[in-house]
Amino acid sequence: MATGRPASQRSPDFETLCPDAMPASKPSIAWLLPLCLAACEDRVEQCNRLIGPLNPYTEAMIHGMEGLARVESDPTAIDKWLEVIDAADRELGALEFKNEELAGFAQRYQRQLGDARKAATTMRDAAKTRDVKALHAAAKQGDAFLEAQATLVEELNAYCTTP
Repeated sequence: MATGRPASQRSPDFETLCPDAMPASKPSIAWLLPLCLAACEDRVEQCNRLIGPLNPYTEAMIHGMEGLARVESDPTAIDKWLEVIDAADRELGALEFKNEELAGFAQRYQRQLGDARKAATTMRDAAKTRDVKALHAAAKQGDAFLEAQATLVEELNAYCTTP
């Protein structure tokens, strides 16, 4: 440490006070860059592990809900939608995330799938009994699911694209 004061009046530097804390070379923050890059890569990898399976299911949910508009003429539309819900739930349930934020997104979507399942079974029961009022209520639940799904996807995309 060069200060213009005699050595006896200088403050000891970091290396003198803590010789074992840093390598013999000058203290550096260069070691932070690989850690930051590794953390970013890990987050990107985990985002891709969630987004990869989620994308086809979100599309299938939208198409399945559109198919429910014909439930009175095609009662199998509900069963097809339930199959998609179950497949999405199984696949998401098998994923594990170190990142708590991403684990939260997956759990939220699984809860939403549960809501979609309730709407579909209510709709199936209403179609069997030709209960128009219950059918419309279940359709509103299905629409609410699609809105919640869109919100979750937007939040997930924002999280995964923010450095």
